[in-house]
Amino acid sequence: MAHKKIATLTTFYSLSKKQQKAIMLLFSGTFTQAKVAKEVGVHPTTLSHWKEWDDFRKAQDEYNHFMLHDITSEAIIAMRNLLHARSEMVRFNAAKDILDRSITGLEDAQRRKTVADAKIAEAKLEDLKDDKDDQMDALTNMMSKLAKNVPKDDQNDD
Repeated sequence: MAHKKIATLTTFYSLSKKQQKAIMLLFSGTFTQAKVAKEVGVHPTTLSHWKEWDDFRKAQDEYNHFMLHDITSEAIIAMRNLLHARSEMVRFNAAKDILDRSITGLEDAQRRKTVADAKIAEAKLEDLKDDKDDQMDALTNMMSKLAKNVPKDDQNDD
């Protein structure tokens, strides 16, 4: 289990102890940014700069995913149980929440597919441009060779 934890939190563990503590406090959601900065022992602007840094954000994502992974199945079971609650309103809200989340997941998947398709199309376009450049180079070389083979008398037919 420890190896799995380290493998999933690679970026998180590459940060300083203060940055790791900041990520843990931010995850808890019980502290303001100013309070987190004070607890960690840095100026609030330093924390703001950290939050803009790609590795810090990646480490936050890793930590959040790791922490939520274990409780996700429990949350799903709880929502499923609420589908059989006595209150019609509770059942409705549980069903609505489950459907909203599943639709969001589908939208995210569709968005990722669209981005991937766009990247493929861009790569194909680049290949076509490269092919066009190669064809132009070959044509220029051929014209150059032909020009060298034309007799000098034929070059000035004015």
